[in-house]
Amino acid sequence: MLLWFGLAVEVTSVVGFPEYTHKFILPPETAYLDHHLLLAVLKNSVVYSMDKEFTTYLNLQITDGPLAQAGLSSINQTSREAFTSLDWYTMRVDVTVMDVNDNAPEWTMVPFPYLSVVSSAAPPNTLVYKLQARDKDAGVNGEVEFFLSDGGDGRFEVDRKSGHVRTTGLPLQRDTEYLLTVVSADRQGSRSPPAILSIIAGPRPPQFTNITYSISIPENTPEGQPFLVTPAVSFQRQPVTYSLLINPSSLFIIQPETGEISLSRTVDYESDQHRYLLLVRASENQESLSSAAEVRVIITDENDCVPEFLQSIYSKDGVPETVTTATSLLQVSASDCDSEQNAEITYYTLSPDFIISAHGTIFPAGPLDYERPNHLYEFVVMAVDGGDIPRTGTATVRLRMANVNDEPPEFSQPV
Repeated sequence: MLLWFGLAVEVTSVVGFPEYTHKFILPPETAYLDHHLLLAVLKNSVVYSMDKEFTTYLNLQITDGPLAQAGLSSINQTSREAFTSLDWYTMRVDVTVMDVNDNAPEWTMVPFPYLSVVSSAAPPNTLVYKLQARDKDAGVNGEVEFFLSDGGDGRFEVDRKSGHVRTTGLPLQRDTEYLLTVVSADRQGSRSPPAILSIIAGPRPPQFTNITYSISIPENTPEGQPFLVTPAVSFQRQPVTYSLLINPSSLFIIQPETGEISLSRTVDYESDQHRYLLLVRASENQESLSSAAEVRVIITDENDCVPEFLQSIYSKDGVPETVTTATSLLQVSASDCDSEQNAEITYYTLSPDFIISAHGTIFPAGPLDYERPNHLYEFVVMAVDGGDIPRTGTATVRLRMANVNDEPPEFSQPV
């Protein structure tokens, strides 16, 4: 069907981007309800560059009106406004975004590095390792195959479909390490970076799931409460025993059977160091096979300190009652033994007669009066820290006023 009208196009929703909308007007020469229209829609819209891996369908609302009847060959702002009152007709077009091969396979094996073992007497076709990779593309563009690029001395082969690494039957030399370079590729030829697989024909030490571990724990973490587990895999399927080779100040404990690490005492951020480096050993067969991994522990501050004023009471005598609101009356100061945000202090007062600055300077909020009880202003100032659960310290301020000759004499009786 051919429409001889200009088209107003509105992208009403994009799968995966519900907040996305886009409007534009197509001139009559592009207004065909076929693939030409859809190409024009996409070329005029941001969704033209949408990623298939995030967006599969577009819902477009196409509105057509009699723009061509006015003899307009192009659309400008004036003509848009001129035809806003005309009748418009709406239809919905669903556009499916087709995938292109714009992604290469990515390795997904864990842990890293890629290690395995095999018996030196293993028969042919013995499974040694399983390669795994993922391609974000769809259909044939996302189908992954595996290849042995180099190494192995002909003693191993890779199944291109399953990724299984198996022995070929050639003799294996005991305690020898074989390094295999493997790649994965999709059906269109996009290749992953090469990966190195280490295979030892014999026993090898346990492998930790991570090369290094890093964790942040808050101060005041209870002693004996596990905060990290450092598991290791035994290639011989034997029990693994864990110990600490480096343990600063004997502050940490590790469970020999599980690798759970905890504190031997609570830590105070304000008095203890903040960073610790541990070395964990995993061993089997009475430590004949062992490996080690680093653990970095960072102690973080908790908002456990209350702001404290340098004085509990601040006082000043002889404040003239005629002081202006720009006059600095008194300076208060508080500190917080926490760190960073938890130590940031904001000052407040609930007194309507005074204001306090961010630096703790007190000013009159308006005129002051000597003729008040005891000629004294007494109020509370607060120091509030910036913790997620704020803590507050308080102090008392006393300002004694001085009289100024600002009242004329008055007769007790009219003259």
